[in-house]
Order: sequence, then C-alpha cells, then structure tokens
Amino acid sequence: MSKRHLVFLIFVAAFVCRAQDTVAPTPGVAGPRRGDDWGDYNVVNSFETGYRFLSLRGNQNKYRSDDNFGSGLRLLSSFFSLHSKDGHGSLFDELVVTTNGLGGDPYQAARVSAEKNGVYEYNFYWRENDYFNPGLTTDDGGGRHLLDTTHTLQDHDLTLFPKSPVKLLFGFSRSDQSGAGISTVQLFNPGGEFDTTGAIFPIFSNVKIAQNDFRLGGEGRWRGFTLHVIRGWEDFKDDTPYQFRGVAVAPGSAAALTSFSRFAPYHGTSPYWQVALFRNSRRLNFNGRFTYTGGNRAFLANETASGINQFGALANQQIITTGDARRPVATGNVNITAPVTSKLTITGSTSLYNVRTEGDSAYLQYNNATQASNLLYYQYLGIRTFQTNADALYEIRPWLDVHAGYLFSDRNIASTPQAVVEGINSSVPFEQINQLHSGIFGVQVRPVNGLVASFDGEIGRVTRPFTPKSDADYNTLSGSVRYSRKHLRLTALAHTDYNLNSVSLSSYSSHGRTYSASASWIVGSWLTLDASYTKLHLDTLGGIAFFAGPQFLPNQISAYISNIHSGTLSAQVTYNRFDFYAGYSHVQDTGDGRNAPMNTVLGPTLTPFQAAQTFPLRFLSPMARISVRLSERLRWNFGYQYYGYRENFTTGNNYLANTGYSSLMWSF
Repeated sequence: MSKRHLVFLIFVAAFVCRAQDTVAPTPGVAGPRRGDDWGDYNVVNSFETGYRFLSLRGNQNKYRSDDNFGSGLRLLSSFFSLHSKDGHGSLFDELVVTTNGLGGDPYQAARVSAEKNGVYEYNFYWRENDYFNPGLTTDDGGGRHLLDTTHTLQDHDLTLFPKSPVKLLFGFSRSDQSGAGISTVQLFNPGGEFDTTGAIFPIFSNVKIAQNDFRLGGEGRWRGFTLHVIRGWEDFKDDTPYQFRGVAVAPGSAAALTSFSRFAPYHGTSPYWQVALFRNSRRLNFNGRFTYTGGNRAFLANETASGINQFGALANQQIITTGDARRPVATGNVNITAPVTSKLTITGSTSLYNVRTEGDSAYLQYNNATQASNLLYYQYLGIRTFQTNADALYEIRPWLDVHAGYLFSDRNIASTPQAVVEGINSSVPFEQINQLHSGIFGVQVRPVNGLVASFDGEIGRVTRPFTPKSDADYNTLSGSVRYSRKHLRLTALAHTDYNLNSVSLSSYSSHGRTYSASASWIVGSWLTLDASYTKLHLDTLGGIAFFAGPQFLPNQISAYISNIHSGTLSAQVTYNRFDFYAGYSHVQDTGDGRNAPMNTVLGPTLTPFQAAQTFPLRFLSPMARISVRLSERLRWNFGYQYYGYRENFTTGNNYLANTGYSSLMWSF
C-alpha cells in the first residue's frame, strides 16, 4: 500500500471516528451574540463551568488508554473577545481568548490571539495532553510495560506589519514530556548480543524529554511574486534515566536482577532553512519550496547490571554505546500549472529528497564475569529520491472533464556499516536503486445541477522494492458521487488499493477496500439529521521465517484480515428555549468471521500466530445532550455518554463506562 493511499485511508478512518468525541463541552455560547459595549470596545464572552462524572466497570487501563476522561470540576470551555469599535485601539484592536477542558481533562487547550491593525498579529496556542499507555498488547497482562506522561506544547507566532508588502515573522515552540514509565530489559545472555535466551526483568524510568524551536524570517511581495523565508533552530534533548533497585526474579528461571542503571542522554540541534516562492496569474501558476535541515545528534549510554543468570552463577554486565552523527536533509519541489487553452490545463511538478546519516558510533558489550566483549561500528546511511510527474486536465463538455498523468520516481538507498568482532574488521557497503512508473487517469461528470460524479485510477510498477511490504505491482481505483441541493447533502465513495510484492526470499500481498456513504439534511430551522456508514476491508498475506525456541521454521505464512464497519446517526432539535442533540456511533471489526482464534488453516499452527490473524471487536457509544436557555446570559446543560468496548477472543480488556456532565454556561 503506497503512502498516498495510506493517507487516504487514515483520513477516512478519522472521518468515521469523529462521533466518538466526548459529549462535553456544549456547542454555542451564552449572552448576546453582538456583545456589549465597554468603552471603545465591544465585548463578547461565554463561560461553561460544570462537573464531569464517570462510572466504570471493566478494564480501567484500557479505558484510560482510549478515553481517559474522569470525574471532577472543569472549566469545560470559555470564549472572550474584545474588538475595537473604530479599529483604532490603544494596544490592540482585537483580542480573543478561548479555552477547553481546563481543570483536569486529559486534553486541555488555550488559545490567545491579538491584533493591532497594520502593526502586528500575535497568536499563542497551548495544549496539555495526558498520555497513558499500559502496554496491553505487548505486556500479556503482566504489568511490565507502562507509560504515564504529560505532554505540554506551546506555540508563539508574531507577525509585524502584516498588511504591508514586506512583513517580519517571529516564532517559538516548545514541547515537554515528563512522567513515569515501566519497561523491560533482557539481560545475562550466555551467547552474547545475538543470543535471545536471556532473562527479562522490569526497569523503571522518569521520562524527561524537551524540544525547543526558535524561528525568524520574513515575507515579501513584488510584481505578483511572493517570497517566504524562515530561518530556524531546533534543539532536542532526552535525559530519561532508567533504574532498578531491589530484587527481581525472572518467571520460570533461576535468574535474578539485583541492580540496574542506564544513563543515556541524547541531545541534538537541527538548524534549518525554509524558502518558498509563489506566483499566481491567469497564464501561469508557480510555486516552489526548498527546505534544508542540518541535523546534529550526539548520544552516550552507559548501562550496568548485576545479579544471577539462569544457571545460578553471579553475573555482572556493562554496555557502553556512544556516537555522534550529522543528518542533513534537503528537500525541494517545483509545481507549475499552465492553462494552455480555456479547456486544457497542464500541471507539472518535480521534487527532490535527499537525507544522509553519517558519523561514528560504537557499541561495546562487556561481560565483567567472563571478560568477553563485542564491539560494533556504524558509519553511513543515505537516501536520495527524485520524482517528477505531469497531469493534463481537459474539459470535453461543460459537464465532463477528463485527466491523465504520468509519474516517475527514482530512489537510491546506500549504507556502509562496519563491524569489528574478535579482531576482524569488515566493511560492507550496500546500495539499491528502485524506480517507480505510474499512470494516473480519471473522469468527472456533472450531469445535473448539484450532482458530481468522479472516477480515478492509478497503476504503478516498481522495479526493486526495498522491503517486502513496499509498493511493487499496485493498482488503485476510486469513485465518488456527491449531491447537494438546498438543505440536503448526499455523498458516497469507494476506493480499492491492491499491492503484490514478490522478492527473492519472500512475498507479500495486500488488498484494501473502502466503501463510505453519508447524508445530511436540514429539515428546517428546528431539525438537522446526519448519518454515515463506512466499511474498511484489509487482508494481507506474507511469507515469514522465525525461531520457535531452538527450532527454525522457514517458509511460513503471516496472514491478517480485518473488516471494520462504522456507522453514525445524529439529530439536533431546536425549539424555543431548548436545544437537544442525540447521537450514536458504532464501530465493529468482524474480522474474518471466526468465533475463536483457532478456527483457521492459514499460517503456523502456533496459537499466538493464529490469535493475531484477526482481531474482532466492537465499540459503541450513544450520547445525548440538552441545553436550556434560562435567561439571555445563562444556560443549563446536561449530557450523557456511554462507552462499550468488547473484544471477541478475550474479556480482559473489555469495559463499560457511563460518563456525562452538568454545567452552567454564563456571560457577564
């Protein structure tokens, strides 16, 4: 499946899941919509304060990883704006402040924008997200993997002289992630770094990650051209320590861990340039972009562990790895659209992507008990991609358009790893070139007013796919129908994406199909109805080889089948002082129809493989909300939402949650 078609499926999936948002806050505002006069300014404000409630049964960790909304008082939302009545305020002519979920929601946000006509524009955006990942699918219920962090992000953007031909741009962004984590480490491997029979122990971490981005630049306009230039500096650091103190015994083994510490600071800087040139005219539309990032990274990891190995002997192991690297990345693209005639338009684009990772790094594993060591080096990795395409759009009739195009891509991948093992130095350069030839075609029909039907397709062939899952022989087909008339909107689409890849040691094939339909009808000023349905099908089949204990199993099959059905229904009623909303969303993966993981003949007979071939589940969420206008400046709101999650093959992750809120929305 190509990246562009993966983006299409992600967009459809996001559209499908939009109705699963929390029931609060309440849309709309309180108070007069035209606001109130306050001196030389007009004021509009609205605040919603309320209490969230939660009743939960089932797996709390799974609920927190999906939704994570809890109980407590909240400033669910707020809106405040000041506008100069004559456009000549003292410090600002416009000030807007909005917030969402402050006081304990897992997703909190605040936005501030200020503007002085012709002088400056300032925008500030702050978010805080609580990230909780209990490692349910990788942990097997053992509680050995967990990440519970808070991620805080902020963005500042200042524009001076925004309406003038030359304007100045300044910006700053910061990202912080902190919190607790639990992971595992495999230690005391008797066969060295390539031995996977060592014992597994838990380790604890205190996550400390920060990133700063400073930028300045400008934009100028001259004779139809617009030049945009940004110079930026990005700094990144990860100072997360990993430690264990006490005694941990590996299940089913005599191995025990008594001490573990890993200090692995990872710092880097990435100065960059962004340049863009635009021109739009009747004869020619042109835009070109260029970016360059000169990334530099340095790391040092020192890990020590002591304990008892699986044979009962004392073990003391130390690993040191260090390195610094340069990672310059350069990208550029030029796009030209030329209307040759009133009916024919030709579009062409050319792009170049070049990234290199070059530097020196060393990995040293030293066994203090046996005096044995292993040393590995790494030197270079480079990827260069050149792509060009052309597309022609021709209007046969006012109601009929056709287009066709051709895309060519050439990618070169080169690497030079070095290894020094037991005194033997070896350097093995590697290089691979693959080329993509793709044909694109389509047609759009507008037979009657308000009705648009389109059909698009693409056939691509790649000479040497880099991985078994890469694009090789693929074809895609898409069709859509849209109808809009007055207060009725109907949409339907279908998309298929097939890929077949056969390499020297394995093969891989995937089939993706998407069908979707939606309807929106504004019956009147008092009633709005919405409905949607989407089906996403995916089946993949690939060849694998693996070890099951000491036994090597070649020529095996990895299969996965998914059939996701998603539907939404909603209705909004407005009558007098009352606003009522009701909605229902249902997402269900029926898998391949089996009732148990063992009902299959594909692939290995091992139970873990059969259980991973399909993952049937169901998630449903009905909700309702009512808002009553008590006075011009006061509304009372109440909402309820139900979350029901169930997996067919297991019951440990299932949960049922009753959530909701009661709030007052007021304006001073």
